[in-house]
Amino acid sequence: MSDFELQALWLSLQVALGTVLISTPLAVVLATVMARTRWRGKLALDTLILLPMGLPPAVIGLALLTGLGSSGGWLHELTGTQLSFFPSGAIFAASLMTLPLMVRVLRPAFEATDTLLLPVARTLGASRWQGWWTVTLPLAWPAVGSAMALGLAAAWGEAGATLVLAAALQPQALGDTTAPVALVKALQQEPHGLDTAWHIAWVSLLVALAAVTLSEWGRQRWRRRWQARLKPIGLGVKPT
Repeated sequence: MSDFELQALWLSLQVALGTVLISTPLAVVLATVMARTRWRGKLALDTLILLPMGLPPAVIGLALLTGLGSSGGWLHELTGTQLSFFPSGAIFAASLMTLPLMVRVLRPAFEATDTLLLPVARTLGASRWQGWWTVTLPLAWPAVGSAMALGLAAAWGEAGATLVLAAALQPQALGDTTAPVALVKALQQEPHGLDTAWHIAWVSLLVALAAVTLSEWGRQRWRRRWQARLKPIGLGVKPT
């Protein structure tokens, strides 16, 4: 593979890993809040958290440029932070698109946690935080792993928002782009651009296949764990 391809794939891997590291703790907290709390106005918060899933990715890229762009960005004016394509722009864009997906995967796992277990833990002297950390999270951990794997695949392949950022911020080096952006650039090159595009596409396919397989394995492991817990009391879990 050429240096251009290797650099694009390496940058995509860095963006995907950075996105998962940032999004996982946020997704766990948000999924817990959405699953375990009830208060007036919560529907609006739930909708806001999941909204990026329904937005065109290009809108996310535009919002990032508006907020953090050097020309007129309100957050840039407030904090002095300037958006660059890599790493801040690409990771921000991928996180905004990936976080709602991870929350959506995790929420059923936290909703399914037995609500009687936490009061029992409280009677044994555990605080609310200790009960969540020692009871709820371990039960949901396979689902957390599933969400992380799916988030990695989504962050690797995120293209819409990063294409907007690449067009506006214009990375200096030709190879200073993630895999989706590099694929588009390769198609614009002649005469061997199609070969480069296919190389990137095949590697991306393998990454997606491995990540989605791992995600499904985690989901099935979580489901088997709950089946094992419910069998002694004569209940079952419907296939999903």
